Amino acid sequence: MEPALALRRRRRRWGQMRSCRCSARSTSNVAPNVQQQQQQRLLRRRQQLQRHQRFLQRQLQRLQQERLQKLKELQEERRRNLSSRRGLNDLPPEMLEMVLRFLSYDDIAKHVRLVSKKFCWVSTTLLNSGLLSAGTRLHGVMRLLEERIRQAKDPLTKRLHSRARDSLELVLAQYELLRACVWRYTHPPRNQNFARLTFYAGSILDEIDQFVSKARQKPEELHDKDTRPAESVTAFGLICKKFMNFFEKVSERKVNRNQVVSGCKSIDLLDCLLDGRELLDLKTRELREYNNGSGGGVRVSMRLRYVLRRAWFTCCDVPGGGPQGEDSWRERQRFMYLRLRRLVASCNEHHLENLHYERELADYAEDRMRMSAPKPPPCSTYSGYGEYGGRFYYYGNMNEYAFDYKVMDAWRKNRARDSTPTRDSDRKPCYDLIINVELKCSPELAPLAVRPMLKCDDFENNNSANNHRPELYMKLTISCPASASDRIPSNFVWEVRSPRYLKTYSKNS
Repeated sequence: MEPALALRRRRRRWGQMRSCRCSARSTSNVAPNVQQQQQQRLLRRRQQLQRHQRFLQRQLQRLQQERLQKLKELQEERRRNLSSRRGLNDLPPEMLEMVLRFLSYDDIAKHVRLVSKKFCWVSTTLLNSGLLSAGTRLHGVMRLLEERIRQAKDPLTKRLHSRARDSLELVLAQYELLRACVWRYTHPPRNQNFARLTFYAGSILDEIDQFVSKARQKPEELHDKDTRPAESVTAFGLICKKFMNFFEKVSERKVNRNQVVSGCKSIDLLDCLLDGRELLDLKTRELREYNNGSGGGVRVSMRLRYVLRRAWFTCCDVPGGGPQGEDSWRERQRFMYLRLRRLVASCNEHHLENLHYERELADYAEDRMRMSAPKPPPCSTYSGYGEYGGRFYYYGNMNEYAFDYKVMDAWRKNRARDSTPTRDSDRKPCYDLIINVELKCSPELAPLAVRPMLKCDDFENNNSANNHRPELYMKLTISCPASASDRIPSNFVWEVRSPRYLKTYSKNS
């Protein structure tokens, strides 16, 4: 039994030793496996974090793209909303014109006209149409005052409206000169090679509207207590004169490239005379059309006569000559318009002054108890002079009282002093300036006063012709009897021809 027991013991020891060896081996292999597992876990965690980071980056990029897309959509929607809204600049010209009519003409001329090309075009239409419609408004309120004067039962009311009418007559005379000065440039024919000009004196149109409103509602504000026109009426005349001088010197000169541009402006100025105009002849004749298509159209022929009471106009040659060149005819023409305009304005002022005095006398004869005798107008004389192109011009006008004091009294004294009267001494001095006008022109260049008498087809036919060239021949013959008595030239001739013939020139005899 002992060997078996020993064998068992030996086997048991051998098994214990083997288990110890195996455990030792297992303990030696565990340490590297744990490190590997930790490293793997860290690697997996790092990879997981990297994947999560990439996922977050993709999500962020997607959110950014979505945000940009939404911003673009909002901007596009805002742009569509803005484009769908209608502003002033998006309105049609007709509606924009209706909106701008709520503004004053002065604001339109000074501010609105400078906004854009569209606003400038609409403003030009408003200002130019306001220029022509102002005459209609003035004539309408004049008829209203005439009706009130006829229906007035109280002498004070009648006198009130009569003085308001006298003030408006001064305004109307200045307006007609202003229109004659600028209308050919604000409403040019369609075949002219320049764009229409703007009547940029909006304050003048506002003043006219105020005069019309006062004449309708408060006529007493149009004159002072001593029967003289109000200060606003006198200031209106000065503003019109300054504007006409500036317009002719600056605006008109830029577009006045030939004689056809201004047309019959001198006749338009003479037609503003309140007394002394006479139409001698008016004819329209169709011209012959040639095989090559040239010619044709209608020609207007006129003869007029103007008599300016107690006026003079003379021209004398002076040595030294004058400016020659391209602009000499333009300046000669401008100064001629200036002389005629000032002479017509002076004659109208003296005529209205005498007319208003006669009306005051008539009112005084009806109501001597309430009225004091009106004072006659003082002696008034206007004279102008200037030298251009080697010629010296002297022109002027005097009222009836200045003529009686300066001319007629001297004639009476000389007649009474002469012991042997002659025919020359018996003849009364004549200071009537006579202007005879001969005109042949195309209908689009005709004076403003005769355009309503012409047919509209005449303008359409001439303007529609491709090879139509406006024709103009105008001759003004000025006779001044007062100059003959002083032994200076008494006749002056001013001729204007279209460029197809000759340039503008003048001569005196």
